[in-house]
Amino acid sequence: MTEQATQPASSPEQTTEAAARPRILAVDDSRVMRRAITKILGKDYDVIEAEHGEDAWTLLTHDDSIQVVFSDISMPYLDGFGLLERIRSAADERLKELPVVIVTGKEDDEASKNKALSMGATDFISKPFESVQLRARAQTHVRLERTSRKLSETEKTLEIEAAIDAVTGVGSKRYFMKAAGEVLAYVKRHGDELAVLRLDVDGFNGLFIKHGKDAANALLGGLGRLLLQQAREEDKVARLGLASFAFVLQNTTLEGAHKLAERVREQVEAAEFGPQTAPLKATVSVGLIQPAIDKDTTVDALLEAAQTQLTLAQRRGGNTVVGEPPSPPAVSAVTTPTPPPGLEQALKLLSEGRGDAVAAHATALMRQIMPVVELYLATQGETGAAQLAGLRQSLDR
Repeated sequence: MTEQATQPASSPEQTTEAAARPRILAVDDSRVMRRAITKILGKDYDVIEAEHGEDAWTLLTHDDSIQVVFSDISMPYLDGFGLLERIRSAADERLKELPVVIVTGKEDDEASKNKALSMGATDFISKPFESVQLRARAQTHVRLERTSRKLSETEKTLEIEAAIDAVTGVGSKRYFMKAAGEVLAYVKRHGDELAVLRLDVDGFNGLFIKHGKDAANALLGGLGRLLLQQAREEDKVARLGLASFAFVLQNTTLEGAHKLAERVREQVEAAEFGPQTAPLKATVSVGLIQPAIDKDTTVDALLEAAQTQLTLAQRRGGNTVVGEPPSPPAVSAVTTPTPPPGLEQALKLLSEGRGDAVAAHATALMRQIMPVVELYLATQGETGAAQLAGLRQSLDR
């Protein structure tokens, strides 16, 4: 980066004053033009300078407080067109929508202006510019950027609020339908296994009437935390109704889903919810399915099938799981089961493209190498610990 892109050190008072003013980036290979922009706008704006597009791009990717860019077209290293292209194709939505005012000179013909416009230029100003025109452009686009940023922040806040249930901390129904739809689409493409659980708090209406809204919400909040603790990172868990919850478990067998359901049922039965001075006890009923998936399968159909199992659990008196895991296949007395391959043999089979001969023994092989995996993940800090916990939970299913 050139020295022009690095601003002089400021005193604390200057830094505070600059932080309170909108920040504008002036990009021009002419020191005279940069200083002219700074002189005109410096009273009302915190103007930073860059000598060419590369310097400007570095500043933009490291400083999200920049609200407007004024850029020349003809510059060394990276010209105004190149800078504009990078901004408009940025992965960062804020940067992608940043106002870019192209500063044109006598040497820039109509074709250059049309090209800049087609690439996403927000506005133009011609050299030599009048100070009132420059201030007007700055004021207009700073105001528009500020409004756009506030709208974006509000939209993100609303999306988060819409995706998370405020009482339980798990996903909302809206989140669940979208996330479950994405999982289902993936399963249809790749043929993975998928299980769905539906869970209701037994006798919740009676608990609500007897203990009141605050106690009932405390129970639901505690249950939400318990469910999130049991879910893997790839699992989708959400609240669908007053005391109704659902899981979508990708790449999980019916047996694995049944283990999870029983674990949740047992932990809820053993737990106490709400304040220690007046804790509540509760139980849950769970219905689960691991359906055959075809191109016509829908999320609504999956939820309906799981609801049928949940209704059976409730009719049996609650505090139970319906959706039995598959029975182990009968083994003929004259048939000797194929032993799992050793690690060396498994690697050889994989190298020969015979993954089907290894897939059935993947869990057993994973358990053999777990000591090595644990040793490695122990060196990876909190990320490693989280990955290890998820891996152990998957192997338990």
